[in-house]
Amino acid sequence: MITYKLFRIKDNKLYPLYVLADKPTPIGVRLKAEVGELADETHVKAKGCGGRLALRSGFHSALIPYTDWIGKKASDGSLIQRKDTVWCECEVEGKEIESKTRNGYRIIPKNSWYYFKTNTHQKYPWIISEHIIVNKILTQQEVSNICNQYKIQPQKVEEK
Repeated sequence: MITYKLFRIKDNKLYPLYVLADKPTPIGVRLKAEVGELADETHVKAKGCGGRLALRSGFHSALIPYTDWIGKKASDGSLIQRKDTVWCECEVEGKEIESKTRNGYRIIPKNSWYYFKTNTHQKYPWIISEHIIVNKILTQQEVSNICNQYKIQPQKVEEK
């Protein structure tokens, strides 16, 4: 299944936004999700966002390259995509499973993925998967075209 994931980009390398944020993510390689360093039994240490996030292992990607809860606050109060981030087209493999708890899975079951909303205001759920392949970095035009197919206004990008 094709999904989309937001990455930070630095020196032409991709990095996760929060967890394991200093570990580069290669393109074209099947990757297995890792659990970052734990802050406590139910949280993982994260860069930014208060220094910790709920322990919900797996790659977080989406069906649409869009978010309305991640970004930088603009002067008009809206969220804009940070200039150091890019959307990538990815592939998720495995079997779809159902999340039966309000917290998702602390450790994702082998060869699986599931839909999950980490934020009550989130319009579209994450796809949280054990494996992912990052296919390519999308251009802003590609992001706009995909969002337009779903009748969604793409998030504006911070000027460089």
